[in-house]
Amino acid sequence: MLRLPRARTGVRLTVAALGLAVVAACGGSGSGTPGTSAAAPAATSPSGGATGTATGRTLAVTVTGKQVTPAPATVDLAVGETLTLTVTSDHDDQLHAHGFEIERDVKAGVPTTVVLKGAEPGLYDVEMHHPELKLLSVAVR
Repeated sequence: MLRLPRARTGVRLTVAALGLAVVAACGGSGSGTPGTSAAAPAATSPSGGATGTATGRTLAVTVTGKQVTPAPATVDLAVGETLTLTVTSDHDDQLHAHGFEIERDVKAGVPTTVVLKGAEPGLYDVEMHHPELKLLSVAVR
């Protein structure tokens, strides 16, 4: 493999990501609109009930008092992959996704959806603020 100087690593990663995007776009079954692929069936993962499709992963979390369902776990997310998180709480609160720079007000009984896109590798917590409750951790790899 050709080694590029460290300053060019971002370019190499961008080129690799573009190559993967082209492969993903071309891998469709021929159904749907041009340039898109049909979503793969959702499957439960061992990481807290998150499900995956060809377009990203989804996870629904419910907060009742101080109880989080499903129990807080770590969800693995590849760089460039998205996690659509829907949080429903029994009380007004604030959702904070560290590392994704997302804060949203949550109204009691109203599902709040945020899309988390893995940009930088790391381990990031997603929590509620009132009271402090950890909903999950997202491991971007």
